Amino acid sequence: MAEGVVSVLLKKLCELIKIEAHLLARVKPDVKLLLEKLEWISLSLEEADNKCLKDKEIKLWVAQVRAAAFEAEDIIDQFVYEGKKNRIDRWIRLHNIGKKIQEINSSLDKISDNRSKLGIGNVQDKGEPSVPIMRKEKRSPRVEETNIVGIEDEVEKISKMMLIGGGARASVVSILGMGGLGKTTLATKLFNDKRIRRHFECYAWIYVSQEFMVRDLLYDLIKCIKTLSSDDIVKLKSMKEEELREELLDCLKGRHYFIVIDDIWSREAWDGIKASFPSENNGSRIMLTTRKKDVALRADPQSQPYELRLLTDEECWELLCKKALLGAVSEGNLEELEEAGRDIAKRCCGLPLAVVVIGGLLSRKEKSVYEWNKVRKSIEWHLKEGEDQILGILALSYNDLPYYLKMCFLYFAAFPEDSSIDATELFRLWVAEGFVQERGDETLEEVAEDYLLELIHRSLIQVTKRHFTGRVKKCRIHDLLRELAIKKAKEDLFLDVNSVKGHSASPTTARRLAITHHAICKHISVSCLNEQLRSLFFSAQHQEKFKRAMFKSLSSGGFKFLRVMQIANMHISMLPDGIGSLIFLRYLSITFKKQIKMLPRTFKKQIEMLPSTLYKLHNMQSLVIRTAFSCTTIPIHDGICEMTQLRHLDIYDGSFSPEAKHMRLNQLTNLQTLSFMKVDDWIGGDFDELTSLRSLGLYGNLEEYQTALSNFLGKQENLESLRLSVDSTHWIPTQITSSHLHHLEKLHLSGGLKKVPTLQNVAPNLTKLVLICSLLNDDPMAILEKLPKLKVLKLRARSYNGEKMYCSANGFPALVVFKVDGLEYLKDWTVEEGAIANLKRLEICRCGNLKMIPEGFRHVTTLQELVLRLQPPEFFERVQENGLDWFKIKHAPSVVIQR
Repeated sequence: MAEGVVSVLLKKLCELIKIEAHLLARVKPDVKLLLEKLEWISLSLEEADNKCLKDKEIKLWVAQVRAAAFEAEDIIDQFVYEGKKNRIDRWIRLHNIGKKIQEINSSLDKISDNRSKLGIGNVQDKGEPSVPIMRKEKRSPRVEETNIVGIEDEVEKISKMMLIGGGARASVVSILGMGGLGKTTLATKLFNDKRIRRHFECYAWIYVSQEFMVRDLLYDLIKCIKTLSSDDIVKLKSMKEEELREELLDCLKGRHYFIVIDDIWSREAWDGIKASFPSENNGSRIMLTTRKKDVALRADPQSQPYELRLLTDEECWELLCKKALLGAVSEGNLEELEEAGRDIAKRCCGLPLAVVVIGGLLSRKEKSVYEWNKVRKSIEWHLKEGEDQILGILALSYNDLPYYLKMCFLYFAAFPEDSSIDATELFRLWVAEGFVQERGDETLEEVAEDYLLELIHRSLIQVTKRHFTGRVKKCRIHDLLRELAIKKAKEDLFLDVNSVKGHSASPTTARRLAITHHAICKHISVSCLNEQLRSLFFSAQHQEKFKRAMFKSLSSGGFKFLRVMQIANMHISMLPDGIGSLIFLRYLSITFKKQIKMLPRTFKKQIEMLPSTLYKLHNMQSLVIRTAFSCTTIPIHDGICEMTQLRHLDIYDGSFSPEAKHMRLNQLTNLQTLSFMKVDDWIGGDFDELTSLRSLGLYGNLEEYQTALSNFLGKQENLESLRLSVDSTHWIPTQITSSHLHHLEKLHLSGGLKKVPTLQNVAPNLTKLVLICSLLNDDPMAILEKLPKLKVLKLRARSYNGEKMYCSANGFPALVVFKVDGLEYLKDWTVEEGAIANLKRLEICRCGNLKMIPEGFRHVTTLQELVLRLQPPEFFERVQENGLDWFKIKHAPSVVIQR
């Protein structure tokens, strides 16, 4: 990992020499010398990082390099910080810092001498250098993440427990086993099982983990079970725990439900939610996955927990083949690999997670006996080290990563246990940290996406949700791998994690700090002494308040070198002026939460939450601002144009202030994301240089600015996602969508449309279309079904006011997801045979006049999931087994009904 530390520092020094040439006039030779020395040392670090696992002297040398790099980084940042100040003693301070740079150079000379004595860096001893990941495909391939080896019998046995065992009473089925044994994999298999899906009326899945709040568990369950409007969500978030418990009880009463509670660690967690489950004799089931037998027994003393067994050696070998050889068991050299492979599989001691991770490692190696024997010997050595057995095996895959992927993997330690992590957010963080290497004409975010895919292919990270294109949307890390990441991150001073309630605050020596529990103020006050911190992550539990005093600490000298600050799930009303002193800040993500009086929906109140000093942060790359309350607009001043490094301005309900009539947005040549901004006079500016936008969201009176807006859109040749929104008194001008947006994949239109825009030639690559409140009177199917690449279509909330809808044969050739929600006038929907032939998911919701499923869906044999919500009782009667419409949908593996 010292290689990663030095690499990031080298990148910083190169940027510094280029950008701050005037500031470096007095010390430029010393800084260049520092750069050269670090470059020479970095040539030996890959070899040293590998050897230090076995050689304590080399481990000490690597620690010395890391410490020197950290010290150099602190001095350079201090130099820049002092250089930006208008102080009388500035030059004295800069002179003293210059002397420190010279001292670092002297230290590096000694470190270089020690390198030779330890035999590190000899060209003949070096292995192949790490080569940055290159991919021809930009889109994520489907990765099979569910291991089914050795659990077929378990699926059958537990299915019987679910469907027959326990009788009519609402019972609990517990899956018990140690970490890495495949409890969640088995639960996932059962959750998606066709027989079980047919048997229950509603479903929910929640993660619990060691750190939980009962209130959050109840809220998550309600979200899964009930269709919620935005008003419902606001109401739920304001409820107290007891109110949420009553709400969940009302949601489940009289319903035949199946709920999975994954990774529950304590009896207290179960006691906090059990009263919310009705005790009706309707055969409802709750499934727990847990490592604790006492938890399983407490949940249902009448139901014997199902204890997962270890895989046999033969099953481990079968699974290893699937992962390492990607199922190609007929390869000619398999017999040669089998001896080494079977021994590797045996050493995984029957734990599926260990087999899968080692299989991911082998899949990246040459299929030769020599390479597989190297892995076998490495396993032997790791187990001799006396570490926990499973962690030792997992560490082998971590150690095989190139340094930039090691940093990306360790970064997952910053997120709370069992959290679902947004991939877009992750990419922006990696870029801000300097982990991502430039590669050709690709954006850094595109390269970061490949980094994540590589970690997924190695089975170190799991996909939890995908975009409609197949790309990764959400991901997570197994808790054992997270444990490994935390352990390694602390060893390398990469990141420190404070996640246990009652944990005593103490100064951290790591460069990053993640706090995921209460008493944040205590940790900040202690950590103020630590200028080495570069990243701070706050993910508090519900109702945590972020006080002004805490922000005062953050913007004081103790945190002046921060590059990344993420504040999640905290109550905060505004940013203080002191934020402007954090001149190195590259990434700021914050959600404003404040209790304000309810205002009329039609009135947008501007609340000054962003101080003018914010726009002094010229290194900012990602500025993400959210509000947890409605009726609020966040004003953005023209100072934003000075933030020329800005890549993502992601603000919901943002508005450029009236003073910013002559916006110079053309200066933001790196800008890729601009959302969700109000259209005003600024839209008439010069945008010839603003051509890097990938994602754009705009709202307001678009009719008034339609000519300027069309000109603006016409210059966005790289645009992939566009969202346009107007209120109920205005229309979205059709001519706005007449620009040629050949890279546009996603279009979201919210507001009145006088007619459906013809999009075949405008956006030939459109794959997702969402229409809300479009008030269309003419059937839109005739135009939309001709879109050749459309995969997702959502017609929501009065997007169409007609009574009839017609899908002709061969229409919608690529459509995979079709959602019809809130078409209250729709009575007659005809689907011809051959239409929507590749559909996988159909959702019909709140279409009160639609009496039946269109007969044409009986021919859609690809349909995997049918979701029916809030339809009239007679509609639901027809889709019950043996109902009048049953023959139309009986081929669908999953039918979800929510009354």
